[in-house]
Amino acid sequence: MKCNRTKQVLWIVGVLLMTLPQNMNGQFFKKLKQQAEEKIIKKADKKVGDILDGKQDSANGTNTQTEAITLPEAQKTEQKATQQNTAIAYNEDDYLVYKSPNQAFKDIVVQKFKGLPRFGAIDSYMMQDNPKKVDLSKEAGEKRNLTGTGYAGFAHLVRIHSLKEHFKVMDRTALTQQTKGKIIEEEAKSSLAQKVLKEFAFDMGTDALKKEYFMNDWSGTGKSALVREWGGHQADDFTENERYVSFVEKYLDIILKWSKSFFSDGTEDFQLVHAIKFQGQYDFDKGGFWIRLPIKRPPLGVSSVEYFGEFLPNTPYGQQFYNKTEQVDYINGDVLFKMSPDKAESLINDKTVLLQMTMKVRSVFKGFDIANPFVYSANYTYHFLDPILELFSDAQLTKKIGEVDLNKLVYKEPN
Repeated sequence: MKCNRTKQVLWIVGVLLMTLPQNMNGQFFKKLKQQAEEKIIKKADKKVGDILDGKQDSANGTNTQTEAITLPEAQKTEQKATQQNTAIAYNEDDYLVYKSPNQAFKDIVVQKFKGLPRFGAIDSYMMQDNPKKVDLSKEAGEKRNLTGTGYAGFAHLVRIHSLKEHFKVMDRTALTQQTKGKIIEEEAKSSLAQKVLKEFAFDMGTDALKKEYFMNDWSGTGKSALVREWGGHQADDFTENERYVSFVEKYLDIILKWSKSFFSDGTEDFQLVHAIKFQGQYDFDKGGFWIRLPIKRPPLGVSSVEYFGEFLPNTPYGQQFYNKTEQVDYINGDVLFKMSPDKAESLINDKTVLLQMTMKVRSVFKGFDIANPFVYSANYTYHFLDPILELFSDAQLTKKIGEVDLNKLVYKEPN
């Protein structure tokens, strides 16, 4: 139970990290790595190893080995991974599964709604009778781990595909060392591509793969800590390069081909979900609640900042909403959600309600911010594909309570 809770907490931290700016994200992992190394130096390797290994679920692996892992140990790892995979019970109708083309990497599993990947506010598997409380059951924990890894993998492959020109010039024969002074474009592109590749390999690799490429078995037990560095903890430069080159030769082309499925033409369609609130009390004169459409200023959620950074309409109803909310009096975008008084009373008295708004949108990759060429900073816009926004009272999106038609919006007038 303690291990499950640790995984769930780390999953939630991981989701929050996806919404942070890239420089903050990097600083966090650097600090985390430093803390882990200090513990290793103090020979608390077993505890640190358990924590780091627990960050990801195991998945079916290949027979990849390092000298520190004996064949029986590798077989035990694969057997354990298989048992863990079959233990995860979920309804495939609720998920999109992007199958891994190689057993060395985990499948990418994300939540879906109406056939599209669900982004923004996802189902965090909270208690059914209290959506503010985390469900700590084994099943809920496994689903959190499954989708947490899935959303991370989705983001990694989007980045790899969007950096396809970087990967064309990436040095496959050695890790790129940044030249001091003047920035050389090819070096910057190579460095960034290598960084993104390493993050993908560590997050999406099976336990067997990570032990081969991210472990320095200094303890001689085969249980040393896994760290986000080629060769593992305090590996020398030769080992770092050897592991990197080996990984690239074996897996890079497979990964690049897989990445073509994500934003293949520079766009991707999503069901963007927002958790919303009623603005004020029930309006008896208008016969409904006022809700704030979180379109031009979307709240944080899974990758919301990255793929839905700027609302750029390309439909008449989208443009009309945009123009209206550019006016000071209507900038908050408060619109009427009609509902009868009896249904409204029942809804507000139900403590299990968690209002969710869904919208079908298309995200468009616009390019990179080149202010710092060593940091991945992509720009995306998004627009509507359907004028009907649906409201649900549960995170599972099974209890629909109504719709908002963008062609027939009633705006709240200023007082």
